[in-house]
Amino acid sequence: MTANPAIQFFHVWDTYAKVVSGDYMFHRELSVAVSAAIRSRFADQAIRILDLGCGDAATFAPILQEFSIESYYGVDLSAAALELAEKNLAFLKCSTQFQQADFVTALAKSPQQDVVYISFALHHLQTSEKAEFFHQAAKILSPGGLVLFVDVVREEGQNLKNYHQHYCDFVQQTMINLNKEERDAICAHISENDYPDPRSVLCKLANEAGLKLVSSSVPQKWHQLIVFERP
Repeated sequence: MTANPAIQFFHVWDTYAKVVSGDYMFHRELSVAVSAAIRSRFADQAIRILDLGCGDAATFAPILQEFSIESYYGVDLSAAALELAEKNLAFLKCSTQFQQADFVTALAKSPQQDVVYISFALHHLQTSEKAEFFHQAAKILSPGGLVLFVDVVREEGQNLKNYHQHYCDFVQQTMINLNKEERDAICAHISENDYPDPRSVLCKLANEAGLKLVSSSVPQKWHQLIVFERP
């Protein structure tokens, strides 16, 4: 018998909510850095935002409350997540769109945006697919627009197998508010689905796409915000 997709989603999302609540992936610190990056570029300007892999938008919503938003476009593969995102962003007094799609396809079809925000999603793609992401992002960004890239990255010189091993050790040792079954499930997901690149590779891919490094925030070696702009 196949499990109900909605039940599967909420089981996984409950685990992720515990990770966010415990700040195990440094969401608080990274959110502060994201807010500062937007403010330093756009101040009181009304901005158009594309949120790729938006999930329930729970961590991004408080940031959006700080700014004048002209339009918000959220994309995720999960219909259940998008329903939650729509509720969490009901306060927005602007044009909103929520689309169930993979973010690469949505990015290629997006109208021009001032901010492309992607949080803990790009590491699921292979390096060549990340290159395509940056090329598409550069195409749809307005001049001076930003890519706000929040994600896990590998250390320089660290191979993927070593990263998986060490990150799973990190999960088991630090995520103490999760039970063993939840921690094991996270580690299985990491080993099967995560392909983070080192920062130097990501910057090279972005540069080749015509994007320029602006700033970064590194609250912990694997968890970073890297900000790129379209000159």
